[in-house]
Amino acid sequence: MDPQLPDGYGPDDEVEHDSPDPVWLQLAAVLIARIERGDYPVRRSIPSETQLMDEFGIARGTARKSIRLLADRGYVQTVTGRGSYVMERHTEESPSAVRKQFE
Repeated sequence: MDPQLPDGYGPDDEVEHDSPDPVWLQLAAVLIARIERGDYPVRRSIPSETQLMDEFGIARGTARKSIRLLADRGYVQTVTGRGSYVMERHTEESPSAVRKQFE
């Protein structure tokens, strides 16, 4: 079962430890919003687990679970020992993707 990201979390939000939404899903929503806004460019790394722990005051397992969800959804690719890198995403709705289908 694919967990649903909670609504209402933007790129500048913090995680709320007393929210009914799981912290790892909140963090995933914030990171996706940052990727979509361009804070983390394609082929560049997102913050490390340690950096996320420091910024959001979370446990390593929480950071790891959020990054794994981003990888499962195609937002990042994790390279062992190097980090997680933003992947280029193509959606069927984008005009360029539709054009490529007919070329």
